[in-house]
Amino acid sequence: MNKKTFHIILGIMTSLVLITGISLYALGNQVNELKTENTPLTEPDYTDSKTEIQALGKTDAVFKNAKGEKIVLKDIRNKVIFINMWATWCPPCKKEMPSLNNLYNKLKSNPNIVFIMMDVDGKLKQSTSYIKEKGFSLPNYIVEGNLPEEFSTNSIPTTIIIDKSGKMVTKHIGGVDFDHPEMLPFIQNLLK
Repeated sequence: MNKKTFHIILGIMTSLVLITGISLYALGNQVNELKTENTPLTEPDYTDSKTEIQALGKTDAVFKNAKGEKIVLKDIRNKVIFINMWATWCPPCKKEMPSLNNLYNKLKSNPNIVFIMMDVDGKLKQSTSYIKEKGFSLPNYIVEGNLPEEFSTNSIPTTIIIDKSGKMVTKHIGGVDFDHPEMLPFIQNLLK
């Protein structure tokens, strides 16, 4: 085999290895995305370190529901804020909704907590219809304006809980079993 033929074969083999590697990487990502459909709900994530949200009082974020009612984030600083970021196409979001609805129903009469189901797609009519069709009473909103940087996430569902002093006490990415026996006492403690 001459030198020129050797380099051609080596180039072809290198290209095949690269193409195979890229294909396997892409396939692996697709498999990981599919796995989220069967991801079990986890215990709530209680964090000991409290992240103070510097921009909470300065943010221009406004949550709007299907009736046009608005919640201005900076105006509810002295309340516990429970935000769940979700979408109608998200299987783990749908899976956690019954237990989230149960938690909401236990706490909705308390004036010191605000629940916000935030439709990340901004399709308020569609997401509100979904909630009603399933028989849930969860308050559904879209966001207008900019959320504080601490809220940013690359995955849903994401649940953020902020205490009365404006500190983020929980930021959980992934589905949660909100019926977990520690969840209600955890929030009730924040309400004291």
